Amino acid sequence: MLKGDMDLRKLRYFLEVADAGSITAAAERLRMTQPALSRQVRAFEDEMGWPLLDRGAKSIQLTKQGKVVLREGKAILAAVEGGVERMRREIEGGVIRIGYAPSLGGEILKNAMGCFVQRHSGVKLELHDETTEEMRRKVLSGELDLMIGVRAHKADMEWVDLDSKKLVLAVPQGHALADKSRIKPGDLEGVRLLLLSRHDYPEYWSQVIHFFKDQGVNAKVAGEFDGIESLGVALRAGVGVALVAERASVGEGVHLIHMQPEPDPVSVAVGWRADRALDAMTSAFVEELSLNAQDAKSPGQTR
Repeated sequence: MLKGDMDLRKLRYFLEVADAGSITAAAERLRMTQPALSRQVRAFEDEMGWPLLDRGAKSIQLTKQGKVVLREGKAILAAVEGGVERMRREIEGGVIRIGYAPSLGGEILKNAMGCFVQRHSGVKLELHDETTEEMRRKVLSGELDLMIGVRAHKADMEWVDLDSKKLVLAVPQGHALADKSRIKPGDLEGVRLLLLSRHDYPEYWSQVIHFFKDQGVNAKVAGEFDGIESLGVALRAGVGVALVAERASVGEGVHLIHMQPEPDPVSVAVGWRADRALDAMTSAFVEELSLNAQDAKSPGQTR
């Protein structure tokens, strides 16, 4: 039975002991004496009303209750620290950390930033050029506040759609297909196909592979790349062809040609952790992104 309110300082001590595997090692990390830390952990157990550690002569083990407190305690501290950061950001200004894919959301992001900083000069926007999976991992771990890239249909993220990008065929200069104005899937039978990697860009990779499969085209995957820049280098070197987002920056000497029928477009969205409500400043930036995306779709309109 819980005897009182949780003391977050003692919770931190317990988590340190659980992570270090011994009170002695944790005390060294915390620059405390072993007896003082031991007293704090026992006091935490008394406050909670549960035995959290089985203490042996040379080591400790977590009890069943201790394993639960370890798991939930980490989540509690992360939520508290995140909440404090969001309060500080809203009251004092602060930093919004944004991961983005330049070839997909760069233009919308640039325009939104210009409008946002005029209204919220105390907030700094920190940008991180990352792969899709790196962005998603860092959003879920709390290292990023937002990501702008290909929308992933997973329950651990919330999304606001920003844009829809057509996939076109990138063909190097001098390739047999370079002079075509429009390409049919059958034209790609046996071509050497370059892809963004399945590990870093799983939604894109799956979409391209399924398009070729649905069209009954047998293309040979000649390489997978960790970003549009390295993919562009391979294209310009004549290694193969690739399906990329329309207006992707793949460098000079590469032709972007529409396909008939067209592959399904890539959905570009801004996402954040589903279990963490956005603070007012971050929410305002998401709204600015959405408004700029709408303006881009309706040129000539002003806000």
